Amino acid sequence: MKKPMVTLAALLFSGALTATATATAQQPGNPAAPQQNAPQTQTMQTPQNLPDASEFSDADLDAFIATQKEMAGIQQTYSRKLQASKDEPQKAMKVQQEAQQKMVEAVEENGLELERYNQIVRLAQHDADFRATLQEKL
Repeated sequence: MKKPMVTLAALLFSGALTATATATAQQPGNPAAPQQNAPQTQTMQTPQNLPDASEFSDADLDAFIATQKEMAGIQQTYSRKLQASKDEPQKAMKVQQEAQQKMVEAVEENGLELERYNQIVRLAQHDADFRATLQEKL
């Protein structure tokens, strides 16, 4: 029981970072983009903008779960790297960008579009029943 909760925490963490990666990808060459886009990401996560759980196929959810398993490893690896570079802001930013790119690659390698992945994450953050469905698949 404890492992799915840890994995769910990774889900929410990686979802936030993946949303940041989307913002970064939309504004290349602008290192301040993630901070500027953070409030917009928060706005997009309001309940009225959430998709319905029925919009996601079993294949979407299976791909999401496979991605989450990869995200846990990416999160662990890059959390250590970020901690090691906490006193070097430029290095930390580079590590964060590298982690974001790895997460985007994990999403795409598992057959999901980044937007679809983010929709699943947002719904899981706000819908306890949907979150329970995902936990069962873990």
